Amino acid sequence: MKIKLLVLSFLLANTLIAQSVEAALEDYINAIAKPKTVQEFEPAFHFSPVNQDTTSSCWSFATLSFIETEMNRLHNKHAKLAMMFPVYYGFVEKIKLYVSSKGESRFSPGDLFSGVFDVIKKYGIVPIKAYTGDARVCGTFNHSQLYEELFALTKKLKGEDFRDEETAVAEAMEILNKHLGNPPTKFEFEGKEYTPESFRDEIVKLEWDNYMMVTSFNYAPFYEKVKLNVPDNWTGNSNYINLPLDEFVNFLTTAIDKGYSVAIDADISEPAYSINKEYCVVPSFDIEEKNIDQAAREFRFNNGSTTDDHLMHIVAHKKISGKDWFLVKDSWQTAFETDSPKGYMFMDDNYIKLKVLAYVVHKDVLKEIEIKLKVVE
Repeated sequence: MKIKLLVLSFLLANTLIAQSVEAALEDYINAIAKPKTVQEFEPAFHFSPVNQDTTSSCWSFATLSFIETEMNRLHNKHAKLAMMFPVYYGFVEKIKLYVSSKGESRFSPGDLFSGVFDVIKKYGIVPIKAYTGDARVCGTFNHSQLYEELFALTKKLKGEDFRDEETAVAEAMEILNKHLGNPPTKFEFEGKEYTPESFRDEIVKLEWDNYMMVTSFNYAPFYEKVKLNVPDNWTGNSNYINLPLDEFVNFLTTAIDKGYSVAIDADISEPAYSINKEYCVVPSFDIEEKNIDQAAREFRFNNGSTTDDHLMHIVAHKKISGKDWFLVKDSWQTAFETDSPKGYMFMDDNYIKLKVLAYVVHKDVLKEIEIKLKVVE
């Protein structure tokens, strides 16, 4: 009986804490000057948000959205790309590395911007009309069973001492084909036949080396290329340009104001995202604005309260009462649980300073701002 009472007391205490945080957050948001509608912004071209539903594929949704915007910006091409194409071939590459590393590499559904770029450079890309990536054909994504079967495969491979990569890849593709469908080798787009590679080269037509990833952490030298130390960096990518925090944020803001867009890698565990579901802010009862600096950012990263749990796409910026606000195209279910703005979040600059780990942008932005980097010509 005493144990039951203790459990009940613990649950009640947690409920009261959650209620008080929710109330304090609501009071904070109600008191600040902020955007109220998507229409207040002048966004870069982008397709409407799509709910990633029961998947961990935000990295593909956000990065492909960024690429779609770049296609429009650079040569006025409009093509909604297949979000599950990088997911399919990303898993193929992960199973290859898992076998060759004897199970030492990370095998999970998560990934980064580089996962999409790497797949496109190797396999090409297709429009969504050519590959919906859902063998169930029911209009929503659900990868629970897919992940369960792929993880079971990795367990089996470990038990077999990783003897045969070719067989492992074939078994992984059988699972992927079952849940995502077979990616096309040929398809028609606007009256012409393409392969994934020719569609990449003739329609998407981007210079892939022109895209740079930017981060801000003092665990590595500034103004140099560094490794982003997060679990989803399963390839050990060390091509992140490391900037001091002020320049990290100014660079991003300048890019948006110059007509570019930016895909971001962020932490969304904050109450402002998960509870409010509309405004990504850092309330003053958490940390005062004046204290949001490189040290605070680093502290939360090191203690695990900031992780790379979600990628999104920033498509616009606006100042409201002297405060920087960003319109963020989202794919996580939370962004679709409110009537407005459905599929979007409003994010302020403090959230970027404290909770955005990295972003990807076209390197031509460097020509638009006065910043000297050792690693960029």
